Amino acid sequence: MGRGNVCTHNECEGLYYLDKDYIDAYINVTRCNCGHITGREDDAGYKTAKELSIAGIDYDFDGSNADWAYDEHSSSNNWREMISIVTDALLKRFKSFNRTDRWRNDKHIVLESELFEIAVADGEWCAAWCLLEREDVDGTDRSRTFMRKHFKSYLEAIKLILINGWGEAIGYGGAWTSGKRYTHEDVA
Repeated sequence: MGRGNVCTHNECEGLYYLDKDYIDAYINVTRCNCGHITGREDDAGYKTAKELSIAGIDYDFDGSNADWAYDEHSSSNNWREMISIVTDALLKRFKSFNRTDRWRNDKHIVLESELFEIAVADGEWCAAWCLLEREDVDGTDRSRTFMRKHFKSYLEAIKLILINGWGEAIGYGGAWTSGKRYTHEDVA
């Protein structure tokens, strides 16, 4: 059973997760006999946790003495690149959204429209891409009708962008439970 430690609450909201294994980066290191890192193999570049896992290579996600240690700098760059890829694709598809850069609780709001916000949250194991209702919307019947009409297409776009960029998107399954993993095969 997976975990879904980021959630949404309102009727016209939802989210999809991207496993951090696609974002977290590891660099090849050399260690002394006692296990401490003594050097980095910078010319080897970095690999994501997903790439190392697929290759069957042990990496230091838990403080072990593996030859691949977490690279905070490359991981941060991957996070920023992920935000750029998703926001650019959404802006290309939906002209009603504009860039923004603000926070609501633990969610980084990166796009907004008249009625919605799109945010990314750094979850324990994931990047959670959230479609949120704006807090400052008047809540008239007209606004609610528009939200109900469009929110599923916005959510579907988030899912497809994640699948096209990283090969999968994970649905929300409930409190602390991730849902179905969607891949290219599921949307073909």
